Amino acid sequence: MNTVLFDPGLGDLVLDLNDYVNKIYSSMMQLQSIKQKRTKFKLFASKIEKYIKNNIAFYYGCLLWAYYITTTNKENQKEITGNIFSVLNEEQIKNYDYMLQVNFLENYFDSYERDVLYYTGRKYLIPEQWKKILRLYTEFLENNKGFIHIKYTSDIILPSILKNIKVNFNIEEKITQVIANKDIESLLNNEFFIL
Repeated sequence: MNTVLFDPGLGDLVLDLNDYVNKIYSSMMQLQSIKQKRTKFKLFASKIEKYIKNNIAFYYGCLLWAYYITTTNKENQKEITGNIFSVLNEEQIKNYDYMLQVNFLENYFDSYERDVLYYTGRKYLIPEQWKKILRLYTEFLENNKGFIHIKYTSDIILPSILKNIKVNFNIEEKITQVIANKDIESLLNNEFFIL
């Protein structure tokens, strides 16, 4: 087979963090008292953390998949099928802000840590591993200009740190399992190979 999927199914498992967070905060701002706001935030804090983890796991899965399809097809490039970004027309490209989601998440990390302290009184720190994944994915996204021109495996530009690493598990098998189980967050249970 001379083709490989752009997305093996990870995109179906990602949750829209931006939309979810905006809805929660909008509903909180309609409340009058700080006590009500604190109660509401406490109700949704674990769900927000799940959405954050889900998005980070998605980015990690994308990095893993890109690494897998580029390294296994180094000698013989393959055509990439299913890249929804490569079929955008000029108007869509002009309005396509491929950094929107990652910028939102990066900015939200600090806000969320402060909000947890303010609304719940507990200290919460985003895991450093998640921050590293987001930085790598941001670099990956920027290097590939939102994947608009990615048609072959040889077109993919991996973050420099990924070019000479070794992975201690079967990426294709792990991603297939994650998709079958609809459990993208389990990707983050693996040893992080990018340290």
